[in-house]
Amino acid sequence: MAASAPRKPTTRKTAPRKRATAKPVELGLVLDDAAARAEVDELISDREPLFTIGGVTYTIPKRVPPSWSVKAYKLATEQGEAAALSFAVEKLLTSEAWDALGDCETVTPTAWETVLNALVERILPSGAIGPKA
Repeated sequence: MAASAPRKPTTRKTAPRKRATAKPVELGLVLDDAAARAEVDELISDREPLFTIGGVTYTIPKRVPPSWSVKAYKLATEQGEAAALSFAVEKLLTSEAWDALGDCETVTPTAWETVLNALVERILPSGAIGPKA
C-alpha cells in the first residue's frame, strides 16, 4: 500500500458570535426618586397639634415615613428605648418645640408623659412592627 499524504487539518469556519443585546433590567420599586421624595415631604408636612405653650401651638406629623419607624425600631432594639425616643424627638419636633418644653416650668409629669407617649406612638405605632399582641 502506498503511503498516503498526511491529512491536512480541516479548519472549521464558524459564524461570528452574536452579541447578546442588553435587556432592560427590571428595578422593581424605585424608592428614592423625585416622586417618592415629594410624597414623603407631603406626608411630613401634614401636621396636627401636640401641645401649646405661651400661646404657640406645636405640631407633629399625622403620619411618618416608614423609614423613620424602621430607624426608631432598630435604635430601640440595639441601643435601648432612650435612643429611640431621642430619634423620635429629633424627627417629630422642631428645635423650638423641644426648647419650649424644656423652658416651660409648668409642664406636669402627666403632660410630659402624654407628650413623650405621643411621640413614641407616632413613630412606632402599636403593632406596626412585630407580632400583634
